[in-house]
Amino acid sequence: MNDKSNSKAPLWFWAIAVVALLWNLMGGMIFLMEMFAQEAAMEGMTDTQKAWVRATPSWIYVVFGVSVLTGLLGSVGLLWRMQNSVILFSISLVAVLIQMIYTMVIAGGLQVMGPSGAIMPAIVIVLAFTWLFASIYFSRQGWLCRASSHTARS
Repeated sequence: MNDKSNSKAPLWFWAIAVVALLWNLMGGMIFLMEMFAQEAAMEGMTDTQKAWVRATPSWIYVVFGVSVLTGLLGSVGLLWRMQNSVILFSISLVAVLIQMIYTMVIAGGLQVMGPSGAIMPAIVIVLAFTWLFASIYFSRQGWLCRASSHTARS
């Protein structure tokens, strides 16, 4: 078969896929901490910051969970060289943008957390864009395949 999806991915493809997986695993751990150990995570925050965190609506945690889960699945998809990584990273990016725009701008996170509070959200947004654009590039290079052709070759 001379199909483009049989193209051998370079070593840096695998490096990016592993870094994406590690990053999204870390995001999963932060999500679990927010869900199950929020009070412990708030140690060292001011009373105003704690009140702001506690006032976060539950739908934001749903959006956070979607961003983490789709980012994690997209990363695993990269390692399996699956085309659906592009869709998963697209969903993750949209969820990240919703979460960060709401928490940092609409809910006043920048005022409560201060300028240094914008660093991690900025990194999260940049990396969400990076994973999406990398997956699109990988797909165009033929390094990702459709799920059906992937399982057929296995």
